[in-house]
Amino acid sequence: MRESEDTPELVEQGDPAGEAPVEAQESAERPASPGVAAAPVELPHLNPRDRDQAVAQFGLLMDVGVEVKAVVGSRELPLQTVLAIHPGTILELERMAGEPIELQVNGKPIARAEVVVIEGRLGARILEMLPAGSP
Repeated sequence: MRESEDTPELVEQGDPAGEAPVEAQESAERPASPGVAAAPVELPHLNPRDRDQAVAQFGLLMDVGVEVKAVVGSRELPLQTVLAIHPGTILELERMAGEPIELQVNGKPIARAEVVVIEGRLGARILEMLPAGSP
């Protein structure tokens, strides 16, 4: 039972000898305790040539869905203006006409693209891939 956020969670062990409860490991929430040895994890660096190897290693993850957004533009508005929006209202965005849009995967920018029409539907043609971790 948790007494506060700073109090560690205790887990009862099913030991009939009546040993004291053992502190649960919460490595995702706090760093390892002093004196605990931890080794850095070395992950393979993937590039386009290694795609087949990555598919083999991470094949189970390849069909996990991710959200992809095409961000045409944005604008911060006061709540009063938002509440006054009605059909026919025009909102100016910060982006200029013809300027590339931003593609995001799970909220993180991954590419710049141009808007295209494909058989009557909107699409995006990738112009530039953004480096990982770019704002």
